[in-house]
Amino acid sequence: MKILLWNCNNGISKQTQIDYFKSFECDIAVIPELKEHNIEKLNPSSSIWITNNFENKTPKGLGILGFDNVQLELLPRDEDMEIYIPIKVNTSKLNFTLLAVWNFYWACKQGRFKDLKGDNCLEWAALEQYKAILKDPSLIVGDWNFGPTFSQEEFVKLNNILNKQGIKSLYHDFENIPVTDTKNYTYKSPMKTFHHLDHMFGSLYFLNKMKNFKVSSLDEAILSDHAALLLELDI
Repeated sequence: MKILLWNCNNGISKQTQIDYFKSFECDIAVIPELKEHNIEKLNPSSSIWITNNFENKTPKGLGILGFDNVQLELLPRDEDMEIYIPIKVNTSKLNFTLLAVWNFYWACKQGRFKDLKGDNCLEWAALEQYKAILKDPSLIVGDWNFGPTFSQEEFVKLNNILNKQGIKSLYHDFENIPVTDTKNYTYKSPMKTFHHLDHMFGSLYFLNKMKNFKVSSLDEAILSDHAALLLELDI
């Protein structure tokens, strides 16, 4: 099984982007910045798409796509949490919980978390909100907009919270490095600074079944400022 995370940067509409996406041959894809009308061309067997931008006629959102008969079921969610999407994933070999993330923290566009910082801000509230459903086997996948190279203290806190639930950063476990380090950047800013902001976290099942974890080169990404991350599982 292959699970892809790729912030596509303002949709997937060009054929070169579509070909790049399909080259990963993934079973499940978590795609921040996907536009809803992009989904048809990617031809998933099931999909979930949610946006927090209700002013734009063709807004970006967070898309989760299942292929080869992977079925996605949206679980009850707090709509103020931009954007955290709890999903039940059903496959022929495995059923598990997925929390897909495009994290806006204090920059939420609306709702009770807008401009809110500190211990009660979005990311910590969301982890507490969905804690009960994140039992083994579970995955948390998305663009968090922070990591070991940006807001490192917050990223350490995130890992400490998840570790108490038996959930770890799959990249750091695979590379056998501390969560304060990285060997790969996943984002290039307009100012040509580089950061690791995109993450997958997994429970014990996924830690044991992980066969490979690849971060593609930023230079390979087609019309995007984010690298693609691909988790391969021995299932």
